[in-house]
Amino acid sequence: MIFSRYRARRKGFTLIELLVVIAIIAILAALLLPALSKAKQRGQSISCLARIKQLQLAWIMYCDDNNARMPQNISVSSGKLGSGSPTLTADYLPGGIYAVWALGTSGGPPDWTNDLNITQGTLWPYVNAKEAYKCPGDPVPERNRTYSINCWMNGIQSFNGTIPMPWPGLDVWFQKTTDLTMKMEPTATFVFIDESQFTINEAFFLTDLGKPGTWIDAPATYHLRGGNLSYVDGHAENKRWSDSSLFVEHKGSGAAGWPYDSSSDDLHWLQMRATIMKGR
Repeated sequence: MIFSRYRARRKGFTLIELLVVIAIIAILAALLLPALSKAKQRGQSISCLARIKQLQLAWIMYCDDNNARMPQNISVSSGKLGSGSPTLTADYLPGGIYAVWALGTSGGPPDWTNDLNITQGTLWPYVNAKEAYKCPGDPVPERNRTYSINCWMNGIQSFNGTIPMPWPGLDVWFQKTTDLTMKMEPTATFVFIDESQFTINEAFFLTDLGKPGTWIDAPATYHLRGGNLSYVDGHAENKRWSDSSLFVEHKGSGAAGWPYDSSSDDLHWLQMRATIMKGR
């Protein structure tokens, strides 16, 4: 009888035992959560690579169907970048003078949720999947596009009448893949890039060889401090960034940009894969 009462009293945990168990769980959680977070980011990076490669293959097919001419990519500063609309005029739709691969801007509401900016773009018939335009790691869930195109790949800064003009500078502007392949290696010339949430606006990613120490637009860094790019030949890769200036907010810097971290080669690495200097 005495033994039975003793066993009955030992059915539960003491307060000390419960506190020990809670402490062990907390320690395990602290050890496991960073590993789980990294695993999630790696998974998102793999998915992002697949999506950016899908866009790159669409870009290649477009060029093949249009006598090697690249899809237009118009800067908002031109005044000729349309925003998706059921009443959009023919000039801004595929085949029109102001047609672009992706319309509108992704820097803020309401345009960043306008799916017509995607479906009325010139690459949509080759992609036909809205999710392909957005990295799953984007910290802004409502944004529908995170990828931009290298502005030297038929990027248009302005129009002289109806004649498209590039960003002014010392950089070579390519409008056809046949012109590019005579001067640059397709395996080392980027087209699409996952752009930073701090600089993304239109789909026009600007880097200027005439400003070797200045970032104007920035790559995304939310894949374990890395981001993804695609290339003219069709492959895509992840690049781990080290420039400390990329990890702080630069929203609103505009065309003036901001100074790079001179201890890092990131800016030079990207510029050398964007275009070449005139005269080369």
